[in-house]
Amino acid sequence: MRKIRMKRIFGSVFVLFFLEILILFFVTNKYISILALLILNLVLINRIIYLIRRLEISNTEKIRAASTIAEKSLDYAFNEVSVGIINYDPDTKEAKWLNPFAESIFRKDGQSLISPELIQNYVALAEKNKDIFKVGDHVYRFNVDAAQNTITFKDITEESNLYQQKHEMQTAIGIVSVDNYDDITDSLDDKEISYLNSFITTMISDWMDEYQVFYKRLNAERYFFIAQLEDVKKMMETKFQILDKIRKESTSRETAVTLSMGISYGGETLNQTGNTAQTNLDMALVRGGDQVVVKEAKDDAKPIFYGGRTASVAKRTRVRSRAMSTAIQGILSESSDVYIMGHKYPDMDAIGSAFGMARLAKFHNKHAWVVLEKSESIPDVERVMNEVEKYPELAEQIITPKDAMKRKTDSSLLIMVDYHKPSLSISQELYEQFAKVVIIDHHRRGDEFPAKPLLSYIESSASSASELVTELIEYQSNVQRQLDKFEATLLLAGIVVDTKSFSVRTTARTFDVASYLRTCGADSSLVQYLLSSDLTSYLEMNSLIAKSEYVTPDTVIVTGNETKEYDSVTAAKTADTLLSMVGINAAFVITKRTDKQIGISARSNGSINVQLIMENLGGGGHFTNAAVQLSNVTVAEVKEQLLRVIHQNIDVMYDSAT
Repeated sequence: MRKIRMKRIFGSVFVLFFLEILILFFVTNKYISILALLILNLVLINRIIYLIRRLEISNTEKIRAASTIAEKSLDYAFNEVSVGIINYDPDTKEAKWLNPFAESIFRKDGQSLISPELIQNYVALAEKNKDIFKVGDHVYRFNVDAAQNTITFKDITEESNLYQQKHEMQTAIGIVSVDNYDDITDSLDDKEISYLNSFITTMISDWMDEYQVFYKRLNAERYFFIAQLEDVKKMMETKFQILDKIRKESTSRETAVTLSMGISYGGETLNQTGNTAQTNLDMALVRGGDQVVVKEAKDDAKPIFYGGRTASVAKRTRVRSRAMSTAIQGILSESSDVYIMGHKYPDMDAIGSAFGMARLAKFHNKHAWVVLEKSESIPDVERVMNEVEKYPELAEQIITPKDAMKRKTDSSLLIMVDYHKPSLSISQELYEQFAKVVIIDHHRRGDEFPAKPLLSYIESSASSASELVTELIEYQSNVQRQLDKFEATLLLAGIVVDTKSFSVRTTARTFDVASYLRTCGADSSLVQYLLSSDLTSYLEMNSLIAKSEYVTPDTVIVTGNETKEYDSVTAAKTADTLLSMVGINAAFVITKRTDKQIGISARSNGSINVQLIMENLGGGGHFTNAAVQLSNVTVAEVKEQLLRVIHQNIDVMYDSAT
């Protein structure tokens, strides 16, 4: 329209200009010519003014029309569109204005449901890059504009429900294993084995049917099932009661049957999900069986543990031990040199197993180094180091983490003994330098684990790492390759410490290993000296024992002074001493450690599962011997946490042992 009117203006000018030229050429009278030109110019000016006014009116109408449309659009956006808008005071965080959609959500029965605290919470969530909140059954995604002091949000309930439905329908794969099936059936005749198979199949079948999942029996001791994540969550809500049910039913039949499961979901492919399920089952078995491990098929996902209420059953056989010895022999032959490292503040088991593995490496003509940090030692280890100095060949093997980092090569091998969590390494920086890692441990496997170890020899049924290492040595020793007497003594000391002088976690294999060490010249009197307490430590233990408090009629808690630091051995020996007293079946000793962390040493005589309690606090260990270390807390705070966990799991603590 604007272009048309501009054309009219230019057209009028052109026509009048043309008429003026005609007048100049054809009108001879001077006065008539001037008058005609004056009239024509007045007409031209009048025409131009008229067209300009029409043009201005047109623009004004457009602006007015645009304003009307904008007002209607804003009114529709504020009042009709399902988008909430909250304007708040930047200082007090009080809501100054809400649009009708926001009011319908945050105003009920004439009262506002939105408070400054709630707005502050939304602002804080936005700063953490979180943009979801719930009100009732509805889910909303919001955005905070700090410059305009405005919160906008929209309802994504349907989208969220669809996502949740898709998430719940993910395929989950589970593998069920009957623990120690071969050991149970060895002493049974065919008829009894048939009854046992029928019993196990019936129990598992009824449980599977309860959740309506597809399953198949692979063989006498393995079952496979496919379910939706929704079904697995229902199993998790009941804490996999099949574990308790089959254990109790089998006990009444005088057959100690327990189950282990590995379950996974969320893999990009079914192959990935299945492999993770198998890994989870392996983890459950390594941790001692009678438990379920559920983990999403992602590298950064953490496993969830259920069960594990019974003490680890000896599952390793001499065939497996010999196979491990052969595998380690092959790994050693492909390595340029060997570095052996235990956990922080190593105890006798870590020291003994480290020197034992150094001897095994020498069997294959490999340079072996025992990594120790002299500034991180406990009294027992200091006494051992003084004895090691008497044996130059052994003393030369000791190396600091810094020196180890300088000497290692790409083909060097790291052997982790008596632990498997990288964060517990004497030097985690050194651990991260190695591409080739072997693990030898007797603790239940946790969620923290090396990414790709060449070999993982974890047997939670073993008394100690020293027991496992001694068996490996036994299978590779001969007339030319023998343990040194002092090395045998260190290994025996490691076993004595972890078995409390062969009173707990001791199997026939433990005594066989101890007998072998004695034939190698292990000195039991030297072991007693290395493990003896000095007067200062004894007095510290007595002062801690004097602070004992009963939690239950047979469970005590001991707390050290907030300002005093205790080494881990003193805390452990205090717990062991308490267990030797009549009527005490479990002891928890809380102390501030020399590394500034707060530690709990938990001990039991077998009637109480202390490992479950420690796992609830982030630690782990064994059924009768467990621990945890906590940072940025006080002794009093840790005591409160421990008491809370004990009271929450008191039934499980005792039920586990039955």
